[in-house]
Amino acid sequence: MTNDPNSAADTNTDEDTTETTPEEAPQRTDATSSEQPTDPPRETTSGRGPGHGEWLEDRVATTLEEWGFRTTTRTQLLALTADVAARREDPHDDPSDFLVIECKDWSTRPVGEQTIVRLCLLAFVARAMPVLCHTTHLTDRAWELAQAYDVRLLTLDDLDNDRLPPLTTRRPPAGTTPHRQGELPRDLRSRLPLLLCRTPACEYDIEGPVFGHPNAPPCYVPDRTGHDEYVSAYDSDYEFHDKLP
Repeated sequence: MTNDPNSAADTNTDEDTTETTPEEAPQRTDATSSEQPTDPPRETTSGRGPGHGEWLEDRVATTLEEWGFRTTTRTQLLALTADVAARREDPHDDPSDFLVIECKDWSTRPVGEQTIVRLCLLAFVARAMPVLCHTTHLTDRAWELAQAYDVRLLTLDDLDNDRLPPLTTRRPPAGTTPHRQGELPRDLRSRLPLLLCRTPACEYDIEGPVFGHPNAPPCYVPDRTGHDEYVSAYDSDYEFHDKLP
């Protein structure tokens, strides 16, 4: 939700309109729908409305700072823009010490699966926990992906609390709502292919890529040594042409 040219998916109009239909009913998780002090009118509030998301981004950042985080808004993560990135001032040695937050300040449109996929990509790059703050609701598919990938979901009401809501065993917690059945995230996850699984006896010590300096390649080993330069194309099996099309 920024005007950065590198992040077309950051505006309030980024969702694929074919993902849902007007008849689709709100699914599972609902944000506040009434105009309350924590939800000022869009028509008269700077940073709200179509194409704008700065109000919610700043609101989330302010709340996280009250919860003990340092924050930055509308920040670049390689070639994409994150709405909010945060790090806990006093680390708890917990996955939530580092956060990447996507903010969707929409009035009616549901949040679709593309938003969750993009958020998880940003969190993967930053080695942080993905968080979605939204003002409407999620489609069924978006909800399933959020549970499968442990995305924390925040509404405007949650921002009035004094801490980050925890991840619970069931989503929503069993017995908290009379009209929803709490699900276990494991029921929404498939097994990884065996050929990609690392067992304790595995001879390889390779992790996911860790990105550092923009001029250096990502590192895949725990001690962060090795693979510290790109190979010259002239030392590879490329055929060079005098004239390029």
